[in-house]
Amino acid sequence: MIRQQNRLLTRVCQVAALNYETRCYSTARSCSASPTHNSLQTFLTHAQSTNLSPTSTVYIGTHYEYLCLSTLHRLSFNLTRTGGRSDHGIDLLGHWTIPSLPFPLRVLVQCKALKAKTSPETIRELEGMFAGAPVGWRGENIVGVLCAKREATKGVREAVRRSAAPVIWIMVEDVGQGTGKVKQMLWNQRVSQLGAEGVGVGVRYLPGAEGKEVETEVGLTWKGEAWDPHGESLREEG
Repeated sequence: MIRQQNRLLTRVCQVAALNYETRCYSTARSCSASPTHNSLQTFLTHAQSTNLSPTSTVYIGTHYEYLCLSTLHRLSFNLTRTGGRSDHGIDLLGHWTIPSLPFPLRVLVQCKALKAKTSPETIRELEGMFAGAPVGWRGENIVGVLCAKREATKGVREAVRRSAAPVIWIMVEDVGQGTGKVKQMLWNQRVSQLGAEGVGVGVRYLPGAEGKEVETEVGLTWKGEAWDPHGESLREEG
């Protein structure tokens, strides 16, 4: 019964958000960074045809941006890549649809493809990103999202907590073959105040060998129960 109610709630949120996203869709598409690629697969084709080195900063950064774009879709983010020259630090932008709101939250995303742990300074850089937001992503109630390959340090977690801006931290691990996994997700009180009260973090499980369950990645919960637009099994973290 609870899962049926969650599916119904997900559908209601999707329908309510449709008109809102349609109004913003043309703006997001106009911010698209490249006419030659718009997904990880098309970027890989482009990189091969132009002999772009996989060790170059452009390749590594763009690859991770598309990896985050596709991975965050499983958390109900609908994003467009904008990274490029004069992007003001904005790599992705779009919306986050959650069951507590009848409309999606607008989000700006930075992707850090660094192997080293990030510092609290990255949160201050994220806060400065809002000033360069395009039309439709300016003003109040815009959420800043920072994706990184490493887990948030104690200093980063504290910087997220103390930030005056709505901030989400997501660890997106590159596991190879164009696949990413969400290993950590946290946000501050400002995000909760925008409507994320009741939304939590859980661990997604899928069937493994011989029917055993294998931990795969972080997912979302709603009021302590599994909530996922794609219907995989979730258990509340903690």
